[in-house]
Amino acid sequence: MQRLHLLCFSLLALGCILDVHGRNNVLDCCLRTSETPIPSRIVQKYRLQLVQDGCNIPAAVFITMKGKHLCAPLEAPWVVRLQEKLDASFARKAILEGK
Repeated sequence: MQRLHLLCFSLLALGCILDVHGRNNVLDCCLRTSETPIPSRIVQKYRLQLVQDGCNIPAAVFITMKGKHLCAPLEAPWVVRLQEKLDASFARKAILEGK
């Protein structure tokens, strides 16, 4: 009887552990970045990948019009300019939609 209780408890504990870890499933992380500038005309948005979010390297992830994810180094000047351009474009759209 004690073995049955121990087995049930072990299965319950394992299920809880898998449930907690299963919520994060798989992070979509860049494994490397490219120094090659990305043309702004093909990018629709971006997101930041940070080490504290569970990825190995920090990066700017640009999403193209075709849905591709292109990884770039956060500190590169062309990356900062492209982020600023996308942010300004997003802000203009938000203002226009608010009127």
